[in-house]
Amino acid sequence: MNRNFFLGFAGFAIVFSACQSTRISRYYANNSYLPLYENVVYNDSLSLFVPSFGDVTFVRDVKKLRRRVRDLRLAPGDSVLLWGSTEAPPFYAFAITVNDTCNGADPTTDDAIFHDDTCVNGRRFRLIGLSEDAEMTSADKDLASIWSRIGFDTLSAGQFMPIFSVTGVNTNKHYHVLNNVAQYPTWSDQDRWSKLQLELTYASFLGDNAAYRQALAMLERNMMGDSVVRHVLASTPSVHGNDALDTIVAEARKRQLVMINENHFYPNHRLLVYELLDALHIAGYRYLALEALDPKQEEAVNRTRRIDLETGFYTREQQYGRLLNRALELGFELVAYENTDNTKNREAGQAENLYQKTFAKDPSARVFVLAGMDHILETATPSGKKWMAALFKERYGIDPLTINQNDLKHLRHLAPDGYQLLKADAFESDRLRAVDYHVINSRPVAFVGNSDGMVYRNPRKDSVQVLLFHTEKPAGVAMATEVPYFTTVVPGKSKTRIPCVSGKPTLVVAYDRYGKVVGVK
Repeated sequence: MNRNFFLGFAGFAIVFSACQSTRISRYYANNSYLPLYENVVYNDSLSLFVPSFGDVTFVRDVKKLRRRVRDLRLAPGDSVLLWGSTEAPPFYAFAITVNDTCNGADPTTDDAIFHDDTCVNGRRFRLIGLSEDAEMTSADKDLASIWSRIGFDTLSAGQFMPIFSVTGVNTNKHYHVLNNVAQYPTWSDQDRWSKLQLELTYASFLGDNAAYRQALAMLERNMMGDSVVRHVLASTPSVHGNDALDTIVAEARKRQLVMINENHFYPNHRLLVYELLDALHIAGYRYLALEALDPKQEEAVNRTRRIDLETGFYTREQQYGRLLNRALELGFELVAYENTDNTKNREAGQAENLYQKTFAKDPSARVFVLAGMDHILETATPSGKKWMAALFKERYGIDPLTINQNDLKHLRHLAPDGYQLLKADAFESDRLRAVDYHVINSRPVAFVGNSDGMVYRNPRKDSVQVLLFHTEKPAGVAMATEVPYFTTVVPGKSKTRIPCVSGKPTLVVAYDRYGKVVGVK
């Protein structure tokens, strides 16, 4: 078929009752596009809900839309609100128009394969479908289905799948996912919290960027820290910077087990682990146990000594990927200890897996653990809950060195030297005393270690996600499977410095906010 039809109505002449030039609706800018199972577009200004099909592509740029519909003649008062077309059989295109009145002449649509309209609350909506496909019956059925499912003057939570449905799977197109999440509507406090968590996650995957700083500010706005904690920090001896790292290593030499936690929204917490790897390896640590490592990928990662997008979820973040690559270079055995047995308590399952994969087979082992938040707490909560570290210590008689980066994370401005380390027994709070040490980590999230660099210039008006891979794989394979060495968002008409390792092959890729490749070199 002639695909140029979809680029500008070539081959069709839709005759309307007026001869004015095509107008774009003033509501067009309020469209939001969600890649749900029905490829939804919604417009909150019109309370309009438009589900379509997965192979439909919508024109989201107003200049491109003007070019696509420049030959379309509209009835008086009509304007184009939405334009979509399919990229797989059956091939068709359709326009949805809106008129702020219900009066006026109807168009003649002799060449349209589908046309319907309705008047809702004083506005007329039309759907006009066009096709050059020989098999028009299927296209007509699709268009009729789209029309029948449109929600006019109605937007509600029940029309949308859960917000997690817009994230996709196994991708390094973090800016694309972040854009999808940003467009998702919310109705309740729980909706807003779920949305903020996803925004924090995917924005944090992109290093230092405006969206991450904004989301982090929202998270921390109620985390001021009480005066007692601040007094302890001001009056208690502590060690800073590299001295903090040296102190942790010295304490680790006295133990068999070191547990450090992270808050998943703070990639700089992974930098502490990265910076301890070499010294702990010299001290005899050979196992790196990771909550974020997918148990199904453990064998493959240790055998191939390589990670990819299948390795885990948080391991797709660049700082996490870098620490895993360094651990594999040093010779660590990676251990996945997350509990996958739904019949077991999660904390007990984690503790058991950690023990069975390390000390049970190697009693003299030294094990380094990166856990999530409260799992490293060594004492029970007031309600009696025992976390993984507490159960491990109780059941297996091995006392871990526990280092908490989570509870004082919002006070990072008090640690100008990167790290501030202080003993937990300086505090009166039972929770804060549930570990051996606290670290206030102020390392910048954009920190990438010692490396050379190159300058990336974004010639586009809109922002892009730029990714750097150190790989010899073909570009298509790398983009589909690899964790980038570095990635960030580069605003339009600006430049940024990209770190890279001298002597390694480099591949630089740029994605726009829709996940489309807009640059490869």
